[in-house]
Amino acid sequence: MKKIALLIASALTLSGCAAAENTTVRLAAHDSFVISDELIAEFQSESGFDLEIIRLGDTGSLTNQLVLTKNAPVADAFFGIDNTFQSVALENEVVDGEMSAIDFSDVCFNYDLDWFADSEITPPTSWRELGQEQYRGLTVVTNPRFSSPGLAFLATTHAGFETSAEVFAYWRSIRDNELKVSGSWEDAYFVDFTRYGGDRPIVLSYASSPAAEVNEDGSAGSKALTSECFRQTEYAGVLENAQNKAGAEAIVEFLLADNFQASVPSAMYVYPANTEIEVPADWAMFATPATSVLGVDLNFSENRERWLKDWSDVFDN
Repeated sequence: MKKIALLIASALTLSGCAAAENTTVRLAAHDSFVISDELIAEFQSESGFDLEIIRLGDTGSLTNQLVLTKNAPVADAFFGIDNTFQSVALENEVVDGEMSAIDFSDVCFNYDLDWFADSEITPPTSWRELGQEQYRGLTVVTNPRFSSPGLAFLATTHAGFETSAEVFAYWRSIRDNELKVSGSWEDAYFVDFTRYGGDRPIVLSYASSPAAEVNEDGSAGSKALTSECFRQTEYAGVLENAQNKAGAEAIVEFLLADNFQASVPSAMYVYPANTEIEVPADWAMFATPATSVLGVDLNFSENRERWLKDWSDVFDN
């Protein structure tokens, strides 16, 4: 009896430890994910779980890390895998259940209005013009191997031309025009873009990004090229083999709820997936969605590796 009592006590102790460990839910996210302290406190109060956010770089890096660690995941849930990397996660069975759309945005080029006004150079009207001589050394994009905007732009070019030869010719034209390829969106936008002290007045970003660049007098600081963009959707979900599945489900539900959805435009400058949520009034002036999109119907799973190899053949050699 004494031995049985000891075993029961031991089991209770172990189960108590397991319960303590599961009071924290870990959310893996890309570096651009933003959630306020107030919303974190709200989630923790409502759910009973402490939230730990694990940042894993850009979208491609996030996805790759989740694939590499799927048998012993670094988190319980994720935010930030998008439709350009979605097939990688699905093919590698990283997700437990379905992915939930959290936000969307249109990947397109932005340019610095003040820089172009001062330089007296006419800004481009389309990404198709970026290989022209007057834009030499002015443009920065992100590496499609690690960055979802980079991969989105790569897909856009494939959708925008009828033949691979035309795609290659365009890539060579922007390469030879001194295009810079940065490692992440954060580096391209906050280091290379002239609005933040860089030397590149044209940056691959989002149609909504100009909402963050309004000058003190209320005038626009940047403008997006809103035709022939790529519509990017970001997802959240529960990770396979999550240690805290209940917590993972709770944080995904919270990201879908009205309070977090309402925070998305001002926090991350993207549109909430819930289209009934009102966006800031000034977005009608500074952050209008794309007038046309390309590439969303392409098969990323089938073409990704070939596209990336082709890109490397042009830009890495």
